[in-house]
Amino acid sequence: MNFRILLIIQLIGTLVILTWVPTSLGKALAFPILWALTFKRISREEAILFFIACIFFTIMNALSLKQGVFIFNHPDFLGMPWYELAMWGFYLVHTWRMVDGPLPTGPRTKAGLVALGYVVAFSVISDQHILLLVTAILLALGLFFFHERLDIAYTGYMVFLGATIEYTGVLSGEWHYPGDPWGGVPLWFITLWGGVGLLLRRLALPVLTSSSFSRQA
Repeated sequence: MNFRILLIIQLIGTLVILTWVPTSLGKALAFPILWALTFKRISREEAILFFIACIFFTIMNALSLKQGVFIFNHPDFLGMPWYELAMWGFYLVHTWRMVDGPLPTGPRTKAGLVALGYVVAFSVISDQHILLLVTAILLALGLFFFHERLDIAYTGYMVFLGATIEYTGVLSGEWHYPGDPWGGVPLWFITLWGGVGLLLRRLALPVLTSSSFSRQA
């Protein structure tokens, strides 16, 4: 079976579990089984990416939840359901597998500054309109700096992935956003997920696969 077809099945299965498996603990048990069956072998770099992403985005989620940016309807830990602690690790590894391609080389200072901007924005901004404006500027700046075909592919695929996850989660009652945005999901989901996709290729993966990082790991 073509590996991308398997990844499409993996994504559909993830949405089914998110929607239909009862309780956050049930989802937390079902997701790893599905991912193990559909990822099959996990490389060392993928495993490191998964766990670093889980830790980083758990912290970022906690900060955003504290600001009231969004709300989980059935929280268990730090305002999140149990399964959410592993979701961003899945999103990034899934995207890496799906888009793939050669990674960029050279200085990563500009990507690091864009990433820092995202961290600050989601840590301190609670107003949905200001958050959209700031993150749109950050994404536009990132795409001004980095606009190779694969940069656009990583950005675009994560926007697509974000749309499937966000609308499924909101419509199934797993989380909601304040202010009753149109369709239940604010437009800054585009700038968030797109920015994560761009920074995955331009910052996270080059650092992860660098020889110095590999030796330390």
